[in-house]
Amino acid sequence: TMRDILRQVVEEGGGKNAYIEGFSIGGKTATSQKLPRGSGKYIASFIGFSSVENPQVIAMCLIDEPEGVYYGGTIAAPVIRELYENILPYLNNK
Repeated sequence: TMRDILRQVVEEGGGKNAYIEGFSIGGKTATSQKLPRGSGKYIASFIGFSSVENPQVIAMCLIDEPEGVYYGGTIAAPVIRELYENILPYLNNK
């Protein structure tokens, strides 16, 4: 299913920086170039949900014009991981 594919993004793919041992998280990374093309400006984002089997929580991190690294999986996914590290244990949402 789509949720299983999004789980693989977090467990094995570009969203692995959102992975938390013992929790079922799915998500999608995105990196968008802003107009005009060639401006060197980007939007990095990651959207994640948990649990994959019974989604109860969804969160999105969008970083507008990051400096340096601009990939969603590199800079936005860790923000969601940190957020979920503080939320999921209280929800018993594994």
